[in-house]
Order: sequence, then C-alpha cells, then structure tokens
Amino acid sequence: MTNIRIEKVDEMKKVLLTMGMLAGLFLSGCSNNNTSVSSPVARADSASDIKDKLATTQQLQNTDIHVSTQNGQNILSGVVHTKKQKFLASSVARSVEGSGIVVNRLEVQ
Repeated sequence: MTNIRIEKVDEMKKVLLTMGMLAGLFLSGCSNNNTSVSSPVARADSASDIKDKLATTQQLQNTDIHVSTQNGQNILSGVVHTKKQKFLASSVARSVEGSGIVVNRLEVQ
C-alpha cells in the first residue's frame, strides 16, 4: 500500500515538474520589456544584403549561390562544392540582420 502511494507521489511530481517547465518556456516569450525581437519574416531588402555577405565570404568563392525572397523567407539555391560550404552559406545568411527564416536548397556537386 505504501509503495503505491510513493509511486503516485513520484508520478505526480514528474507531471507537475513537466508542466512547470512548459509554462516557464511559454511565458518566457510573453514578456514586454521593450527589447527588440528578431522577426521570422525577412526584410524586403535582406536578399541583397545576404548576397553581398555571401560574395565576400572567402570560403564561398567559386560557388553558384542565388538568393530570393518568397513568402517572407530567404531561399538559398544553386550549387556548392562541399557540405561544409552548404552549411556555411546558411550560417552566413542567417547572420544578416533581418534575414528572417533562411531555407537552404543548395545542392552539393
């Protein structure tokens, strides 16, 4: 009888801890402290800024990367030579302020 009660209490603690963690995560995004939050929607001119930054990244020279903005997202397309270049192109694009969501459709060849 005592073991059943202990198991129920332990189970209840786990449930309450999980609910508390979820509530904390949810509420952390609800604060209004007048700080700027990056938007997942790309700025209208962000594709141009991304192109400029990709063009000046030494490790991405001799690649064929195109950037377009569709439905508020920046789309990377074209061809790179290695998986490392594909990953780097995404990282560079996301580092541009106002880039929003970056979709990487680059092909490695």
